[in-house]
Amino acid sequence: MGSAIIRGMLATGRVQADQVVAFDPAPECGAQASRLGVRVVNAAAELVDASTLLVAVKPHRFGDLATQLTTLRQPTLVISVMAGITIETIATTLGPHTRVARVMPNTPARIGAGMSTVAFGASCTADDRDLVVGMFETLGLVHRINESLMDAATAVCGSGPAYVFHLAEHMMRGAREAGFDAETADLLVRQTILGAAELLRQSSEDPATLRRAVTSPSGTTAAALAVLDAAGAGDALVRAITAARDRGRELSKGS
Repeated sequence: MGSAIIRGMLATGRVQADQVVAFDPAPECGAQASRLGVRVVNAAAELVDASTLLVAVKPHRFGDLATQLTTLRQPTLVISVMAGITIETIATTLGPHTRVARVMPNTPARIGAGMSTVAFGASCTADDRDLVVGMFETLGLVHRINESLMDAATAVCGSGPAYVFHLAEHMMRGAREAGFDAETADLLVRQTILGAAELLRQSSEDPATLRRAVTSPSGTTAAALAVLDAAGAGDALVRAITAARDRGRELSKGS
């Protein structure tokens, strides 16, 4: 995700490659950043004088990163894309010079079709807010929320692509069991999901109305939806989002 963000900013000219310094303990990620033309350093401590710091590590690695950074020495905008780690925790850990923005993008950001939610700490300036929103608008849509809803946004937007991929995975399996070869099943499912998503995006009608438009009484779609309803698929998805939100809350408590 860090590479996607850098790539988006470079593509729009918001920053030049020689203005960006990257660190990642994983060699393959460092190599990816290097291919973008940015300078890659060998230690997080070399980033302490940055005016803007993008933290795009897994939440469980934040403690190690913070230990390497220690207290930031000058006013720094810290942009976090970590799930579960609160603005207060980041500011307390990195010191009084820190201004924190939390952003939750999702993987479609890699193709410019992301949905990012953003929450700002009280110390963020108007320029900070403009910078962060502009940065993530290079990757798709951006919506500002209260931090209290960030775990919910993570569950809906951050984890959301996985729900769609899970659906696609099992639609492809069903297509194969219905008689299609793997290549044809792949084509049919990809385009069906793409088309349905684009119709949903362009339509002013809600999903329930669009679903009913496909569902003739006693028809094939009705038979399929009856199986999903009997299996509790809809309620299971609601519970899945709630479970993801609750896990985000647990992460914020360090569990």
